[in-house]
Amino acid sequence: MGRSIEQRYGDIAVIFHWLIALLIIGLLAIGKYMGSLDENDPIRYALTQWHKSFGITVLLLSVLRLLWRFTHTPPPELESIPSWQRRAASLAHGLLYVLMIAIPLTGWIMVSASPLNLDTVLFNVIEWPHLPPFASLENKEAIAHSFHEYHELAANLLILILLAHIGAALKHHWFDKDATLLRMLPEQGSTSFRRKLAVLTATLVAAGGALYIAANAGNQAALLAAGDSEVSFIAEVTGEQTPGSFSDTSVEALIDASDPSASTIVARVQTASVSSDNLQVAGSLPEPEWFDAEGHPEALFESTRIADTDEGDLQVTGNLTIKETTQEISFLMVLSTEDDKQVARGEFTIDRREFDIGLESQQGDDFVAYPVVIRFRFDITAADS
Repeated sequence: MGRSIEQRYGDIAVIFHWLIALLIIGLLAIGKYMGSLDENDPIRYALTQWHKSFGITVLLLSVLRLLWRFTHTPPPELESIPSWQRRAASLAHGLLYVLMIAIPLTGWIMVSASPLNLDTVLFNVIEWPHLPPFASLENKEAIAHSFHEYHELAANLLILILLAHIGAALKHHWFDKDATLLRMLPEQGSTSFRRKLAVLTATLVAAGGALYIAANAGNQAALLAAGDSEVSFIAEVTGEQTPGSFSDTSVEALIDASDPSASTIVARVQTASVSSDNLQVAGSLPEPEWFDAEGHPEALFESTRIADTDEGDLQVTGNLTIKETTQEISFLMVLSTEDDKQVARGEFTIDRREFDIGLESQQGDDFVAYPVVIRFRFDITAADS
């Protein structure tokens, strides 16, 4: 028995449906794959940037799809479908529309509230603004974490509804043998549909070419550089936390807000500039067995890998050289706004034994503990293009 296709959806509605469906399925698959990667994996960061770009694309297409739906009456439901199935389908469609808006919106809020405060650049070209209320709140980190959970929860719910939606469509097609699925397919041999599809394809190719050219022409737009810097430390001396600092430091950093993996940081500390309120510590540290300021006037850090994290911080890995010893260290660096200035902060702990610091007179840790906490801060300015 042949299927009677009483009324098909219009060509534009069909194109919207399948284009958004393909993008959503791709985004869900990539999102799950991203979550399985280590947070320091550069592939994860690259996929995250594309995930954001296509997520905003889905948000915009979903809004256009809704506007089209409100201004163009869809074909009536098939009379052969029981009323309870119609109600279930209507509920599923409503939830799909809500989630198509809610998922990219929660992602947008999550990025806007991130303490990292990195710009969102769609397809590495189009600057996309943060949502103002969330970009200026004090408890941004907690909000970003909450909306990350909402984003993931909504995505999992969408997967379930999509599976039900696809299963229902296949059930109508293979078991009920009605025209439910066929109504959302283009009419075979339709010249009008082929023409619209050709226009869409040409538009996407042209847009992709334009984005590629713009991306290669404007790679420097998101670069940030280091300004004034501070380096301090806390060591436990005779059981007390003893702070100190270095007055002569410099940081050469180039942070690519759109691609942290392309960023670099080089920090230099002049060891003779050390000072502390503890005069004995201040007098001893420049000596040969400690920092050997005369023989090794500079301590050096050079980054080897920088990656984004789920919380919006930067995971920095690199080589720290003190005197003649080089050790790999890794730490979190947070970019934030303080007193109307962008700054970078971080800290890490070293073991002084690993750098041959004070091992002649203080081999044990009775008077000077082995762990030393190093803290740094530097201002961030726009890089010269």
